[in-house]
Amino acid sequence: MPRAVVLHRWPWQEHGLLLDVFSEQHGRFRAIAKYARSRRSNLRAALEPFTVIDIELSGRGEVKTLRRADVQATYSLQRVRLYSALYINELLQRLLPEHTEMPGLFADYLASLELLASDTLLEPILRQFEYRLLCHLDLGFSFTHDAEQGNAILPAQAYRFQAGSHEQNGGFVPSSLTISRVADTLIIDGAEIARLAAFDVENPQVLQQFKRLMRIAYAPLLGSKPLRSRELLLASLGAQQRAE
Repeated sequence: MPRAVVLHRWPWQEHGLLLDVFSEQHGRFRAIAKYARSRRSNLRAALEPFTVIDIELSGRGEVKTLRRADVQATYSLQRVRLYSALYINELLQRLLPEHTEMPGLFADYLASLELLASDTLLEPILRQFEYRLLCHLDLGFSFTHDAEQGNAILPAQAYRFQAGSHEQNGGFVPSSLTISRVADTLIIDGAEIARLAAFDVENPQVLQQFKRLMRIAYAPLLGSKPLRSRELLLASLGAQQRAE
């Protein structure tokens, strides 16, 4: 049976659940779990978020019926790490096409959950997953060559980052400016780009630049609809910093 996780779920009819599922074999798809909210159902615990399950499906339509779900692993997440995992789930819900097999992305997702459940630094986990997701969506970009002519990025040259789409390559393009006065524009030199590529997680400035880079890269993909999980994550991070 293929492995899967439930990204989100909604009540369906009197005792069932409508599920948004991400599967190693089938990609993202919708499924119905009949009677899953019934007290007698053995599916209740299996369909919790951040639980890896082996699934058995039936049906020929777009929306499948979940017949069986066996728990393989459960990741216990709390507070800011819980909201971080919800953020990752929401990115997958918003950006993944349905019924597109992405086993590599599924592996990256499970690796991220594993790290979130550990004591590993939080911000690098999120930034690395964001970049890996772009690559799986064929929207990745180079840190070594510019997106305009494919020339090698030079340490002393200034570059502006342009977000990509399926119609336009994203990446760094040469810029005559050295400082950006616009909030949603990132202009940095080639030496800084090299530090981003090395992903020096010990350097707070690198992490902050990478966060800004990912925010710009995702803006055209997500549109104007805000991410609810991002709002919860930012609120939780703020509360944690005040507590410290």
